[in-house]
Amino acid sequence: MGELIKMQIISFEDNTFLKKHDTITLQINPSTLKYSLGLSYISDKSVGKSNSEIKYDRSNKTTLSFDFVFDGTGIVSNPEKKTLVEMIGHLEDVVYNINSDTHEPNYLQVNWGSFLFNGRMSSMSYDYSLFRPDGSPLRVKTSISIEGYMNKLLESKTVCRLSSDLSRLVTLKAGESIALLCRQIYGDSSYCLEIAEYNKLGDFRNVQIGTQLMFPPLNSNGRVTE
Repeated sequence: MGELIKMQIISFEDNTFLKKHDTITLQINPSTLKYSLGLSYISDKSVGKSNSEIKYDRSNKTTLSFDFVFDGTGIVSNPEKKTLVEMIGHLEDVVYNINSDTHEPNYLQVNWGSFLFNGRMSSMSYDYSLFRPDGSPLRVKTSISIEGYMNKLLESKTVCRLSSDLSRLVTLKAGESIALLCRQIYGDSSYCLEIAEYNKLGDFRNVQIGTQLMFPPLNSNGRVTE
């Protein structure tokens, strides 16, 4: 079996997702992820028509929702030796509290294996389920919903990413990664697994500096061209 990879929620100070603020590594990975997207249409309700013609208007927001557990009983690994109250405080500092430098909540990136999602927290709730005799909490299930975010630079790259001349040969440099290059070229880091497979690499993380990587154009379905 492969190495266990823990989900991370990484906070950034601005919408470039370059200036990192802090990171939460979950004790226990979620068992499910709910990813929602939507489209809006305009109906042509002309007189005399029994069925309205539906025309595309715009793409609606994307949303990622999931539950995870913080455990302060000592049963689950807790390398930082934080109490449950301290874990919750750290989480709120990352995803909820107003950043003192930007005067806004942080931008977030959910990173788990080949899955990456950029956004900002829209809602969060706690469900406490275990307490000490003195009433202090020992276990809490956290439900979080993150609204997807894409800045104008990434939007422009997404619009252009199907271009036939997008194929690029890149030599990996120090400080770079396949995920970072995918974000720069396609506007989406989640292509890192497909790019690793396309370049016949066993892993997209441990790639040696100096490796040449081919980034092909995407097809009409938004997937890496075979």
